[in-house]
Amino acid sequence: MSEGVDDVGGSGYSLEDLSAYLDRGRSPRIPAIERNAECQALLASMERMGRLSREIVDEQAAEPLADSWYDGIMREVMREFRAGRDIPLARSENGTQLVVTEGALYELIRTVGDGVPGVLVGRVRIDQAEPAAPLDVRVTVSVLFGRPMRDTVDRMRDGIRVAIERHGDLKVGRVDVTVGDVHMDEEDEG
Repeated sequence: MSEGVDDVGGSGYSLEDLSAYLDRGRSPRIPAIERNAECQALLASMERMGRLSREIVDEQAAEPLADSWYDGIMREVMREFRAGRDIPLARSENGTQLVVTEGALYELIRTVGDGVPGVLVGRVRIDQAEPAAPLDVRVTVSVLFGRPMRDTVDRMRDGIRVAIERHGDLKVGRVDVTVGDVHMDEEDEG
């Protein structure tokens, strides 16, 4: 790993350490990890990835997943959580500014995807032309074969808009959801 990548969020722990911590059931508790927002976001992503991997293996995959698939997803998760640009939510009369990190919005969007049956969220991008401008969101997903794509994409798009606007004074402009892949269930692969 390159310098700085070993230390997640200034916690003193690496991605490998977080993985081992999660494997141990987060026991014994490590306060430096439990109090670190970036560590918590990565742990949540790892838990989600584990759950999705188990679902795919149990319900959809006839063959084991290639290591490169998991590695690619984890690289994307790491890239997203390192992209910690602050997006202003509100400013008080005394000049104090409330912000949300781009990584937190990525996590919110991935959580929306978890709630849409048959969807696996891939790449997430958020653009804002200038401060206070609406956010443009681009998401690439994989949809389970047999799911109606238009309905699935509409649920994802509407869910993203509602989730972002509900969690702050943010306005959402475009929400582009691209189906970049279709995953198959066991019966269709035979």
